[in-house]
Amino acid sequence: MNLSEQTLLDLLEKKHLLFDTPHFYTLKEGDPRYLDPSEMAHLYVSSALLVTIMEFVSEQLWLSNEEDKKSGVNTLYEDFITPFFLDELAPVLFLKSFFVSGGAENIRVILKDTIAIEKEVLSLIAARPGDDLKEFVVQSLKEMTAHFIHEEKAQESREQSLGHKGLRLYRTFDNLDILFNLNYTLDREMVVDQSAKERLYQRAGAGVQSGYSTILLALHGIDPKEGSSMIDLGSGYGRVGLVWTLLRPDIFFTGYEYVPHRVTVSNAASKVFGLNNYLQFKVQDLSLESFKIPDGDVYYLYDPFTKETYQSVLKQIVEVSRRRKITVVTKGNARSRLMEISEKNSWREPEIIDYGNLCIFESQS
Repeated sequence: MNLSEQTLLDLLEKKHLLFDTPHFYTLKEGDPRYLDPSEMAHLYVSSALLVTIMEFVSEQLWLSNEEDKKSGVNTLYEDFITPFFLDELAPVLFLKSFFVSGGAENIRVILKDTIAIEKEVLSLIAARPGDDLKEFVVQSLKEMTAHFIHEEKAQESREQSLGHKGLRLYRTFDNLDILFNLNYTLDREMVVDQSAKERLYQRAGAGVQSGYSTILLALHGIDPKEGSSMIDLGSGYGRVGLVWTLLRPDIFFTGYEYVPHRVTVSNAASKVFGLNNYLQFKVQDLSLESFKIPDGDVYYLYDPFTKETYQSVLKQIVEVSRRRKITVVTKGNARSRLMEISEKNSWREPEIIDYGNLCIFESQS
């Protein structure tokens, strides 16, 4: 068991007196229990993951109890929980003894405590120096990627009609937005021009952004070359650009967004993490005939436009594809539109990832 795992166990067992004293959260560098940014990242990912795991276990326990009522049997908690450590609970195998000994009545307590731990870890790292913050986020994103890839593989060859198998991690790490200071409540004050052509998702909250699983799986699937130019058409609060550029500082990223305050927030986050030299966000109405999409290597369109804007934007992207090889990442309405373009222009067969939520198109070289 490494230090971050031991720390999480100690916090859950109240050995750090989490709810009585700030002992753990006031540790100073040099203390043998002090966690460096990478260890803090592992603690964050484990705690965020454990929140989702406990919700999953709670649901499965209810289903198990209902089956027991129907069949007239009484499944022991240890017999119920142990099989899950082969798959869904494998990432927290180090907590197995703690889980089993605590019994079913401890599930809600663990969930409540883990939510508090995740919150406090993010608060603590936010108070650390900028370099620590950046290292923490980068390491967290790398670990998150590994978990999303594992989840993706679990869904391979599985019919969607059968539902999702195991843990669903789509919203598990949304609290990472706190460190980017992505304040979605600004959209509540937004005055919407009803004549505007764009789809603004003004009350979508975190839903205005691509999920972290989508962003990280897309980057993993594309694996862009060094020096590649990435263009996000409808960048929202900038999650895609922030994540991709943190993990790949050797690429150049430009995000275009219709709503000015989202661009302000995006650029502020970019500045905090020192990404300004290769990451920028611009206010742009993409429906304007005067706007010309710049040449790029990768275009990201997470279903952001109205039908009219799609026609203009996709026409320009096709023109770019005739000058250079490009990759287009998209979903929803855009996916169906790109399917037609792909077939018409003899592009390669698209790669479908993120449990069918995302398509990666690639033009011929």
